[in-house]
Amino acid sequence: MGEQFSEAIVEQAGKAGERGVAMGQIVDAMVGLGHGVEAVEQAIWELMASRRLTPSGFVCRIVKRRDAFGEPVQARSYELLLAPWSAEQDRQLELGLPRG
Repeated sequence: MGEQFSEAIVEQAGKAGERGVAMGQIVDAMVGLGHGVEAVEQAIWELMASRRLTPSGFVCRIVKRRDAFGEPVQARSYELLLAPWSAEQDRQLELGLPRG
């Protein structure tokens, strides 16, 4: 992953400040600039692993559709909001859950 490519993704994530931007919006913006979907998704996960992006929250969308019998069903879909890494945002990831 090139440094310019990485910086462009971090810049997209920072457009809403600490609130962050939905991962899908970042992917769509980068695809609009001519990058491949898989390359952008891979780069985002690499940036999270290297602590250059951090989750800042999530968006919940309720998807409504009809099942095979025509009955309405709904499901929740969650998408991460991502922001450029900061020590304050990163601390939220330490959930203090017991290790099993």
